[in-house]
Amino acid sequence: MAVPEINAIQLGRGGHPLLMMHGWGQNLRALQPMAELLADSSAYNGGDRANIHVLDLPGFGKTPPPPEDWNTTQYADRVLAYLDEKKIDRTDLLGHSFGGRVSMRLAHKYPDRVRSIVMINSGGLQRQRTWQQSLRSQWIKTMRSAFKISPINRQELLDWHSQKYGSRDYLNAGVLRGTMVKTVSEDVTEIVKQIKAPVLLLWGEKDTETPVEMAHRYHSLFPNSELITVPRRDHFIYQAEGAHLCAYYVQNFLAKQAA
Repeated sequence: MAVPEINAIQLGRGGHPLLMMHGWGQNLRALQPMAELLADSSAYNGGDRANIHVLDLPGFGKTPPPPEDWNTTQYADRVLAYLDEKKIDRTDLLGHSFGGRVSMRLAHKYPDRVRSIVMINSGGLQRQRTWQQSLRSQWIKTMRSAFKISPINRQELLDWHSQKYGSRDYLNAGVLRGTMVKTVSEDVTEIVKQIKAPVLLLWGEKDTETPVEMAHRYHSLFPNSELITVPRRDHFIYQAEGAHLCAYYVQNFLAKQAA
């Protein structure tokens, strides 16, 4: 099967590479303002040159969708192929949300290709729920399972269930719905413990999609990580003036890797 051609922008041609990956439902334009700030202040390279690649992941922006329902390992393999295409031996990774999931898979499967990771409000761990929330979640799953074997009005019942209980991302996923179901159910707890690369966890404290408690769990799981939480910022911490704030923290972190 043909793999999708990755659409990307590159800022600069020298210095240590930084590969940036957006979150679910986004595209490279989401991270471009931060990338441009980093390129303009490229001290993180230990010099005066930037080499930043901002990707449209398969199925988003101008990159075609995968030929089948992918998991994050398949996304990581495609990103690795992009590194090979660009003759990048070793890179820093920055991933927001879904892009952070892909970054972790890449760093775990191909540790020699990753120098460090910046994770911005990334998922991958199971959310902590109250018993009421767990009971409701189980009821929703049981209901859907029953609808799948209903002898009458099966599709109508499933469509109603999706509209009633599906998340906004799920309802808008289109051809990527199967991919979303695969990736959102992944739990990276065990692979995180094996990632030796330095990790910066950059989190908005008001995030309701990947709550800040998840950042603290990641911090305890990664062998080598630092955590920065930002008050009054949500899941999209990098938007608007947040781009400058994120660029500041990212630049300082990457400068330490170059030292």
